[in-house]
Amino acid sequence: MLRLLVTLPFLLGLIVFSACNQDPIQMWFLDWGWKSSVGVLTLVVAAAFFLLGAVAVWFAELRQRGRARRAEQQVRALEEQVADLRRQQAETFNPPPAPVPAALPASHEAPLP
Repeated sequence: MLRLLVTLPFLLGLIVFSACNQDPIQMWFLDWGWKSSVGVLTLVVAAAFFLLGAVAVWFAELRQRGRARRAEQQVRALEEQVADLRRQQAETFNPPPAPVPAALPASHEAPLP
């Protein structure tokens, strides 16, 4: 929301400036020369710097995504280690009960009616 509060007045000012300055002016850069209005030139420069900023943010985000991916892999590995340690701890303090024989010896069986 704060970005919007900063961006909207800037864009409105840029549009008003370009609408008020429509007289063609001779411009040159080194050996190149052309006629254009200051408003159009301002809009073109603003668009170019917007794209440059978007590319810079994209490159910075790529590096951050790589860091986040590595951190998530490390978290998964540590969670697996914690689960293994808890399993080992449970087996150490609560050993499994000795198996109970499934059938009683024949001498202890009750006769059938």
